[in-house]
Amino acid sequence: MYTKNFQIVEREQTNVKEEKKELRSFMKRRRAETENRDIKERALVENFLRFLSEKGFQIGKELTCFIYLSYSSEAPTFSLIDELKARGVRVLCPRVGGEYMQAVPFGKDFTLSDKGILEPTGEVFCGKIDIAVVPLLAVDKFGKRLGYGGGYYDRFLTAHKETLAVGYCYDFQIVESVPCEAHDIPLDGVVSDKRKWTTKEK
Repeated sequence: MYTKNFQIVEREQTNVKEEKKELRSFMKRRRAETENRDIKERALVENFLRFLSEKGFQIGKELTCFIYLSYSSEAPTFSLIDELKARGVRVLCPRVGGEYMQAVPFGKDFTLSDKGILEPTGEVFCGKIDIAVVPLLAVDKFGKRLGYGGGYYDRFLTAHKETLAVGYCYDFQIVESVPCEAHDIPLDGVVSDKRKWTTKEK
């Protein structure tokens, strides 16, 4: 009996991993073909600012945001970072150390990770983080997120339970259902170039 149950669970996990692999491959191709990126980027910034206002955040020096530095065909974040910094928001960005991500203030100096992603230099921030802007390949209406498979954001969000996790993506990355596993951390909200919503309350 126990062996049978274990085999069923193992088979289900294998199916989820295969579904994730297929969806990752599809979304990477689809995202690389994105057109009108400048228009979509402006819409993303505007929708994110509206999202913050609707959630009751004051967009100023009392707000701390952790924002990924966009890479390759990801939804771009540099205009968002510029807009928030111009309003006095403290902006932090990820730097990978081993299996974990650290939050480091966005500044003038950067290094390149072994994957070619920009990472800020400087001291690690250890205070409260209000918002985390999270990259993704796909997301559904419940906030289930498909990332790249490294688990960095799942571990980061687990360590920062007080932080509101917001997915940032093109609208076509929103799908009916995202396959997930027990360790996957759902997002609290999603912002795309066409819509925004809260998936749960903290």
